[in-house]
Amino acid sequence: MTASCGQCLAAEEAKATEPAKSTSAPVGPTIDLPTMKVQEKRIKAIDVELKKIDRQIVREKKQMKSTNLDKSLNSDKVSNAAAIFGGNSAAHLAAVAASRVALLEQERTLLERLKFPRTEEDQALVEKELVNIRTTRRNLDNVPAQR
Repeated sequence: MTASCGQCLAAEEAKATEPAKSTSAPVGPTIDLPTMKVQEKRIKAIDVELKKIDRQIVREKKQMKSTNLDKSLNSDKVSNAAAIFGGNSAAHLAAVAASRVALLEQERTLLERLKFPRTEEDQALVEKELVNIRTTRRNLDNVPAQR
């Protein structure tokens, strides 16, 4: 019985070492697919940027709600009198923070779209839109730059 088992094992090993033969012949011409470049560095950089934007969104959402101290120091009456010195009311600061949050969320969706652009034109369009949103967000506090 041990001899027959040894023969079975030897036969199985011989079958395993033989190259597998294809029983079907290729049908039609061979098609070469276009090569694709995977840029892992770009995707990781976008992920880092997304985390930074998420932190900014959380920070700005906290500033959307005025504290009692902020309301008393920057009330509408005081801010109108101190407008010469560039003071803003608490309501105005909360509105600016809300618009910043909206712009940051738009920027986040564009970065998600930039991760896997469909075409080069789409990528260029998204990058141009990102520059516009970032410029707008930067100029929220700068009144002369908004005009």
